[in-house]
Amino acid sequence: MSTEQVSYTPPAKVVKQLATHPLSPLTASEIVRSAGLIKGLYPSTASFQFKTITLEEPEKAQLVPYLDAEHYGGELPVVERKALVCYYLSNTVSGPAKKNPGIVYIPWNDC
Repeated sequence: MSTEQVSYTPPAKVVKQLATHPLSPLTASEIVRSAGLIKGLYPSTASFQFKTITLEEPEKAQLVPYLDAEHYGGELPVVERKALVCYYLSNTVSGPAKKNPGIVYIPWNDC
């Protein structure tokens, strides 16, 4: 009986990072996009220090139809994802740096 080793390496597969579930943590691209949207609201001379960029969970009324469809194998409705962004802003005419909270809507096709 002969023992023969066969080497197999599966082909690399490039997958776009997408959060498929409304309660999944933000993807790296969603975080970058959220920071970019906030930065776009101010002059280019503004200086930012981002403290938190995290998922703003959807309201229960939006989430229940998704969870029902997921449980029963139905078509999953799109639940808009939002990021809660807290940041310090300085180098603007508004005065000294202060903490700013904001909610950013993340379009599905941009991430």
